[in-house]
Amino acid sequence: MKKLTKCLKENRLLVTNIIIILVGFIFALGMAFLLLNYITKKDMETTANALFDGVYTSINNELESSAHITKIMCNDYFLQNIIKKEDEIPENEFEEEISEYLESIRETNNWEGAYIISCKTNKYFTPDGIGKIVDPNKNEYDKWYSNFIKTGMEYGADLTYDEFNEKEYVIFIDRRMEVDGELRAVLGCAMYLDNTIDIMRSYSEKYNIDICFTDIYGNTTFDEDEVNLGEAYYSRDYTADMIRENQVYTKEGFIVRKYIPLIGMYLVIKNSQHYLTERFFNLLIGFVLIMLILIFVLTTYNFYKFGFEKDDLKKKVRTDYLTKISNVNGLQSSINFFLEEEGSKLIGATMFIIDIDHFKEVNDTFGHGRGDEVLMEVGRVLSKSFRGGDIVGRLGGDEFMVFSPTLNDYDHIAQKAKELNEAIKRTIKEDDKSVDISVSIGITIYPNDAENYDELYEKADRALYFVKEHGKNGYCLYSDLSRINI
Repeated sequence: MKKLTKCLKENRLLVTNIIIILVGFIFALGMAFLLLNYITKKDMETTANALFDGVYTSINNELESSAHITKIMCNDYFLQNIIKKEDEIPENEFEEEISEYLESIRETNNWEGAYIISCKTNKYFTPDGIGKIVDPNKNEYDKWYSNFIKTGMEYGADLTYDEFNEKEYVIFIDRRMEVDGELRAVLGCAMYLDNTIDIMRSYSEKYNIDICFTDIYGNTTFDEDEVNLGEAYYSRDYTADMIRENQVYTKEGFIVRKYIPLIGMYLVIKNSQHYLTERFFNLLIGFVLIMLILIFVLTTYNFYKFGFEKDDLKKKVRTDYLTKISNVNGLQSSINFFLEEEGSKLIGATMFIIDIDHFKEVNDTFGHGRGDEVLMEVGRVLSKSFRGGDIVGRLGGDEFMVFSPTLNDYDHIAQKAKELNEAIKRTIKEDDKSVDISVSIGITIYPNDAENYDELYEKADRALYFVKEHGKNGYCLYSDLSRINI
């Protein structure tokens, strides 16, 4: 023991290295475990999202398709002409025409039912004729009709039991039908949940995933095995975790949910499966152990040495060297990031392409140094004229671009273009020489004019050159250009 102690004291560097190796080994094992856990979770997440997209698309497409058909019915001139004749032809003839129309629609779309309620007589027409007289005061089931009329909604959907068969639950899609500006009827279709449950059961059995629908509180309302609309229940503990999150990883697995507006519920999928093989795990562990030990030693040195250089290089790649605002790469990257965001179409945006009029004369008259000063001043004016969240940059030469999210009102856009022109317009003087500069501006609106960067740029550029060809010193919206077929 004394010899060992003496040896360790005499070889402190060796002891230090042994400690570093042991610490590195333990660190590598910990990192390997965390990495494997992360990869497993990511695999679960990827699988769950892929399966969710398939289930959601299948179910939502079926519902949206039926909703679209009811809209077509409302705009069907043939049906409108039938409705107009309600007071002009005998009741039995009117009933026969409506019933034939409904049966044709129902059979074509494979619905369980189709119906039209006359707002004049409250008669409930089905493919079999007059089913009943709708009376919300006497029939509790009919209150949906008066409630729907009062809301003023164009259409709506309801998931409830079938009035004539309480063992079956039905999705009703209702829509207002106006003829010559007057509300004449409420029409719609009825679909049993069989097809939806069959889709859920098929995915559940094939991929060993759990599928259900929940209300906004996380209570299960129905799944591939049963329907329980009368009293939602907590049959799945994990749904309680989804009240605030749309994607979450729990001990049960990875869970994804998304709201389906037509039925007012969330589709929820839980996946606890991953598809990484044992051989892959073994190879990964070996690779991670080796790499982590090397990375542990080298990363500390390289991190500080190259960190600042990388940040500086990133900034230079995306920034215009002269004006210190975004360059073409920075503009495209930032704009595409916004366009790819969910909900960007609802927010809207406007793209301005700004070209300096008579800039070549400035260079020819006063030299490129003065021209550079003009470019820098325009960059400063644009930066000050827009909000911090707007994207301002220089395309190259004397062309600039501004992309302004949420700016989509025609009057505000026109006002902003006028303000830019006034802010930039000036006369460059030196000795007895002078050059007047102004700007020509081409404008496109997202998503009205186009939905991607290239098309927005192309159309804004066309609007810009229209200004250039018609006297410069002004602005033009592409939508105005398209109205005059140019």
